[in-house]
Amino acid sequence: MDREPAPDVEEVPAPLPTGRVEALSDGIIAIAATLLVLELHVPEPGEDVWASLAHQLPSLAAYAVSFLTILIFWVNHHALFHAVARVDRTLLFLNGLLLLGISFVSFPTAALGRALEGGAHDRSAAVLYALTLAATAACFSALWLYLRGHPGLLTDAAGPWAAAALRRSLVGPVLYLVAALVALVNAPTSLVLTALVAGYFTLTPRHLRRPAS
Repeated sequence: MDREPAPDVEEVPAPLPTGRVEALSDGIIAIAATLLVLELHVPEPGEDVWASLAHQLPSLAAYAVSFLTILIFWVNHHALFHAVARVDRTLLFLNGLLLLGISFVSFPTAALGRALEGGAHDRSAAVLYALTLAATAACFSALWLYLRGHPGLLTDAAGPWAAAALRRSLVGPVLYLVAALVALVNAPTSLVLTALVAGYFTLTPRHLRRPAS
């Protein structure tokens, strides 16, 4: 007697280890941080170095803020994947969107620096800069949101504080949107606010602080 064919069963891809996604992320973030300096101009032969640097102070400020911001993204990305035991396809694509935003940061950084140097269209450049960071930070929050809804991807130790990490990550896009609104009025003030956001994220999150002995 012939056996009936087994019904089709949709195979669910097994979760993947995190090593490759971390290596790719580290490489792209390192390149993004390096690209920032390429927009700074070396003085022409016979040009005074200090005068050239003084003229480029706005670009230097934008460079410093963007480098610090990318560094913060990398530090928090490292902390996030320290909490991840395995990844799936959705998490890979969400991480890819985050890397897309980080790799784009050099463009609005250069645009803002040049606009501040020239004193024209600086507010529109500052809006683009702040919105880019807001979108990138939102991608980071999306990673935590997805992980919060899929605790099986997290390590056992990370489960209890995933919600706190998500709440903290939401501070970024909200404050960057505030910086974009400020940029409509004053571009340098918006850049200062962006620097303060980066400064906030240099602080160790409360849920990761070790109790005093």
